[in-house]
Amino acid sequence: MTARLACTARLLAALAASAAALTGSVPVHAAGADLDSAWFGAWIGQATPPAPAARAIATTIVVRRAPDAAPSAAPEVVVTSIALGAIDRAASDVVADGRSLAFTIPIGTRKIRIEAELADPSVSAKGSLSIVEAGGNQRAMQWSVRRSDLPREIPTARSYTATLDALGQKLPMRLMLAEGAHGWCATIDINSQGLKDFLLDAARVDAAGTRPGFRLTLASRENAVIELTPSADMKVLEGTFTQGAFRGPIRFELADAANAGVARRPQDPAPNAPYASIEVRIAHPAGHTLAGTLTIPSDARLARGEKFPAAVLVSGSGPQNRDEELMGHRPFAVIADSLARAGVAVLRYDDRGVGASTGDFAAATTVDFASDADIASAWLKARPEIDPDRVGMVGHSEGAMIAPIVAAWQNAGDAPTHPLAFAVLLAPPAESGLETLVRQTARIYEVAQLDPAKIAAASAAQRAALGAARADAATLTPLVEALVRAQLALQPAGAATDAQVAQVAATATAQITAPWMRAFIEFDPRGALARGEVPTLAMWGSRDVQVVAEANRGILEAIARESGAPLVARTYDGLNHLFQPAATGMPDEYAAIETTFDPNALAEMTEWIRSTALAAPARQIPESSRPKGWNTAPLPSRPLIAAKEAAR
Repeated sequence: MTARLACTARLLAALAASAAALTGSVPVHAAGADLDSAWFGAWIGQATPPAPAARAIATTIVVRRAPDAAPSAAPEVVVTSIALGAIDRAASDVVADGRSLAFTIPIGTRKIRIEAELADPSVSAKGSLSIVEAGGNQRAMQWSVRRSDLPREIPTARSYTATLDALGQKLPMRLMLAEGAHGWCATIDINSQGLKDFLLDAARVDAAGTRPGFRLTLASRENAVIELTPSADMKVLEGTFTQGAFRGPIRFELADAANAGVARRPQDPAPNAPYASIEVRIAHPAGHTLAGTLTIPSDARLARGEKFPAAVLVSGSGPQNRDEELMGHRPFAVIADSLARAGVAVLRYDDRGVGASTGDFAAATTVDFASDADIASAWLKARPEIDPDRVGMVGHSEGAMIAPIVAAWQNAGDAPTHPLAFAVLLAPPAESGLETLVRQTARIYEVAQLDPAKIAAASAAQRAALGAARADAATLTPLVEALVRAQLALQPAGAATDAQVAQVAATATAQITAPWMRAFIEFDPRGALARGEVPTLAMWGSRDVQVVAEANRGILEAIARESGAPLVARTYDGLNHLFQPAATGMPDEYAAIETTFDPNALAEMTEWIRSTALAAPARQIPESSRPKGWNTAPLPSRPLIAAKEAAR
């Protein structure tokens, strides 16, 4: 899923980008005296910076006893703070000592250390939160939290569903609401934003002339506030959703018990599959480690001398785990299962800084992620059970931009050693990052049937703002503010104060000027695509609104004709960006669709890889035989450190 591409089309992009955060960690515990039992449970609060104008950092923690742990053992602590880039992050270095609790949250190259003590009475705690940067610089601030409850643990909790209409995009939500021992509590699921069981700051409010309502705050880099008034029987909660300059109506309805469970994912791999799955760790010469899963087939029909062909899976934009998990779907697990059953080994890995992988995700660009894929494929070729001459790469979305880069790096010259043998590009962008983002946003607005003239104005404003990503603040700020106003004009109640526009623009500017976004805006994939030497299958869904099929297929086929690159291009009718059968292709449909990857498209991809691996390696294309001008488009430089490692 191209998480970072999709969020640019939303006024609620601050929430989406914040929610796409680092997850997982291996906890390390240390025990002192038994922790006071009052600590166990959920806590919600914030860290307050010393500067008066600085924003508070909202945090929630859940403290619980590890299963089968001794009473004197340190507890498990799980931390969520969108502002810090942590969602359900397991704390390490936990020190529990009576009424005191301390723990660390590693996030990329930074470490967050929280030290706190229970207040009296034991329904609040106070202490400090320190942010320690890689260079040793440290920022300390006051940290305070209050006790909360978790609705899922309260038998009388009610589950509600709603769909927010935000600039034509429909965002399904699920709300759980309950009154517990510490007052009202609430959690929210917004699958399209990566939020699951997210604890809200819930308050009961009284309004003159109406029955008491609820004010629910979703703490992010730009807080979202949901104000609701219940019906007399509490079956309907109706009100508004506000975030920055956006304000829209929302209506939650009590969910049927039958609809309150986990969505079906019938393609998820079954247990006891006919292949072996091995947990692996791959050391990158830059210092970080990629953690992943290697599946080894039991079917040896494709093996040569007991060595299997193999594929490396490369995910789309945004922090992705090895399964490219999204809204309960695990497309990479499904693809790996299909390939392993066909006799092809598969390596899939957590992005750097995500899951069990180390490194700094936020500081990385597309070329950095290409370096990770480059090193992962070199590691795979060195495995004793893998045929180094038959290792290919399957990339989705941004990953489909990365696979051609790695293929071009490894196939440079006329006599490379064990280069990539094939490439599968799932929803590959074939135009620049800037054009991809502008086209994506316009298509989403078009599918939402918004005013064409306003779409054109918003697209022009987006192009101007993204094109100035490296400009100074004096140039960029008014362009981003113009983009915000153009997007607001697309919604019925589009008016906003200058202060609201400035607030949203500040968040959008931070996104536009982030390292990945700046590099992506400028990146042109045509240089890598033109240098294609290995058999390549490119696949799109006709209803993909994130990488528009007709435009990108036409560009890629023209590149192949001009450069002589070996290409098979296919468009699958009715499929979306995830290759699911879809009604509109909009991201709000992803969670509701049971199919993870269309069986026909999956079978055709698997058969193409099987037959290509059977015939591999393909003959190199002599550079002298290429058409004139085939390599004039630039190719990103291969990081020297990765090139040396791959050549070993």
